[in-house]
Amino acid sequence: MRRPSLLQPLSALVLSGVFVLAFRFPGALGGWLEPAMALLFPLLLLDGLFKGRHAFWTWATVLAGLILLYLWVPQTLASKGGLAFGMALLGMILLALWEATGLWLVAAGSRWASRRAGPLGAACAAALLLLAWETWGFHVYPWTWGAAFGALPWTARSAAFLGASGLSALAWGTGAWAAATLAGGGSLRRAMTGPGLAVAFLLLAGGAWHLLPRDTERRLDVAMIQPNFPPGQRWLGMEAEMWRRSDTLLRAQGWPRAGQPALLLWPESSVLGRDDRHADARLSAEAASRGVAWLFGTEGGPFNLVRGEAAGRPMFLFAKTEPMPFGERSPGPEAFRRWMDRQMGFVSQEAGELTGSCAFSIPSPSGEVRVHPLICSEALLPGRTRRGLALGRADLLANHTNDGWFDRSIATDLHAAQIRLRAPELGVPLLRATLSGKSGVFREDGRFELWGEPLSEGAYAVPLRWRPVRTPARSAWLVPFLTTLLSAGLLVGWWTQPRKA
Repeated sequence: MRRPSLLQPLSALVLSGVFVLAFRFPGALGGWLEPAMALLFPLLLLDGLFKGRHAFWTWATVLAGLILLYLWVPQTLASKGGLAFGMALLGMILLALWEATGLWLVAAGSRWASRRAGPLGAACAAALLLLAWETWGFHVYPWTWGAAFGALPWTARSAAFLGASGLSALAWGTGAWAAATLAGGGSLRRAMTGPGLAVAFLLLAGGAWHLLPRDTERRLDVAMIQPNFPPGQRWLGMEAEMWRRSDTLLRAQGWPRAGQPALLLWPESSVLGRDDRHADARLSAEAASRGVAWLFGTEGGPFNLVRGEAAGRPMFLFAKTEPMPFGERSPGPEAFRRWMDRQMGFVSQEAGELTGSCAFSIPSPSGEVRVHPLICSEALLPGRTRRGLALGRADLLANHTNDGWFDRSIATDLHAAQIRLRAPELGVPLLRATLSGKSGVFREDGRFELWGEPLSEGAYAVPLRWRPVRTPARSAWLVPFLTTLLSAGLLVGWWTQPRKA
C-alpha cells in the first residue's frame, strides 16, 4: 500500500529534473535539449494531473524545479545583498513559491477546461493562461517559458512570428491537448497531433523567416569592454581604466576604419560615483578624439543610466524604465513604496520614461545607425523591448548588464538564455555588454556567441553586418491577437464538447 505514496514524490522529483533541463544548460546537445524539454515537461506534468494525480504534486513538481534552478540565490543574496543566510534562503523559497503558484494555476485552469471543453478547450486554456501570466503577471525576475526555444537557431527564428510568450503558449497548449486526449481515452496517435503540429510550426516558421521583408544593410564595428569590476563599488579612476583597456583594443584592431562607424560599448555600472545627467564637453571630446561613438552605463542621482557620446551630436541620456522589484525598487504604489523604503532603510530607484528619443544615433557614411539600450533586466521583457525599439526607430539593441552580483553561479547563463530571443523576435542583433562575464552577441537569425566565463575580464571586437528584419512579433497587436484567438478556441471547445445526458 505504501508504493503509490512513494511514487508520487519520486515522480515529482524526476519531472522537476526535466523542468531544469529546459533552462539549465544553454546550448547543450547542439541546442536540441532545451526545446525538447520545453515541449516535454508540460505534456508530462499535465498528463499526470488530468489522469488523477493530486493537484498538490503538480504544484510540488514545479516548486522543486524552480528551487533546483534557484539554488544559486541564497549565497548570492547573503554575499552581495548583506542578508543573513537564513533570510536569503527564505527569500529564495518565497520567490520559488510565488512563481510555482503561477504555473500551478495555469495547469489547474487547463484541467478545469479539459473537463468542460475537451482537448481543444484544455489546449486553449493552458496557452491563454500562460500567455496572460507571462505578459501581465507580477514577477520578481521576469522570465518566459518560450526562451528555451532560443537554444537552437532554427527554433529561435520562430519567435519572429509568435514572440517568446507565444512560444510559451504553444508548448503548454500542445502539452495540454495531448494530456487531455489521453485522459479522455483517445489514441496516442491523436494525442500526438498537437505536439506534432507544434514541431511542424517550428520547422516551417524557421524556414519562413528567410522570406520576411528586410531593410537596407547596416554596418558597424563594435568594441566591448568587460572589466570585471567589483559590483556596486565606486572608486576613482573607473573611467580612466576603462579608456586604457578600450584604447588597447582599438589600436589592436586598427579601429576606427575609414568609412566605417565604430561603437565603443561599456556595461552597466562601468562608471560610478558621479552624476552623469548633465552636459560635459570633456566626455564628448573623449569619444571624438578616438573617432568612435561611445555608449556606457553610469548613474545620476536616483537613476540607473546609459549615456552616449558621438562627435557632432548632443549627448544621449537614457534611464532604466523598469527597475526590478525588491532588488532596485520597492513594489507597489508610490505612498506604499516610500513607506517601505523608510522601514527597510532602502532608497528606491527612480524609473525613466520611454520616448521617441530612446535610441542613440551613430553617424555613418551610409546613414545613421540607431541603438536602443536595455539596462540589465529590461532585456527580459519582450513588450518593453518592442516598445523601445519602435519608439526609438532603432536598428540595433544593446544590453548593458552588471552580472557581477551573480558571482560564479549559473545566473549569468540563465540571464543570457532568457534575453536571447529579443534578437529574432524583433529582427535586429542584440549586443550584450556585461561587467564581469559573459558578454556576447545575439543575432537576428537566432545564432549567438557568448565569450569568457563569470568573473573574468575581456575585450571583444565584433564587425557587424545585418539587415533589420520586419517581423510580425514587432506588432503591438500580436498579444491581443493571440489572446483573442485562444479565447475563441476555448469557446469553440466548450460549444462543441458533447454534454452528458
